[in-house]
Amino acid sequence: LATRIAHRNTGAITGDPVAERLLVRVALDENLHYAFYRDVACAAIELDPSAMVLAMKRQVLGFAMPGFELRGFRERAITIAAAGIYDLRIHHDQVLCPVLLRQWRLRELRGLSDEAERAREAVLTFLESLGGASANAEPCQNAAPANACA
Repeated sequence: LATRIAHRNTGAITGDPVAERLLVRVALDENLHYAFYRDVACAAIELDPSAMVLAMKRQVLGFAMPGFELRGFRERAITIAAAGIYDLRIHHDQVLCPVLLRQWRLRELRGLSDEAERAREAVLTFLESLGGASANAEPCQNAAPANACA
């Protein structure tokens, strides 16, 4: 989802219709990846919600954009954020909150192990702190809606 948003936003700011069409196509392809993994995650939540909450914590707290290990990434990330392509606000408002809270219903999951309960609290605390750290972030309850797992 993060890469879909970044590609779409990059296309929108290029000012070049060919580049924009190309990046829309790339974003659409990224959406197929997102839909697949979303559906797999929904099924896994049904099978073992505790294991999935532990996985959510690992992924959310350890997330890094592709390429973060490359030399000069920090400077490029600052440029990308300044251009409005992808930043903490977008990550919080358009990725984390809609997926974790609306789609996977992290707050409402029941029957979690003690370890998974602690992991859920860690993720929710992280979301709250990230929302406060990102300029103009929307509270998670105002995040764009996402379809919940069926």
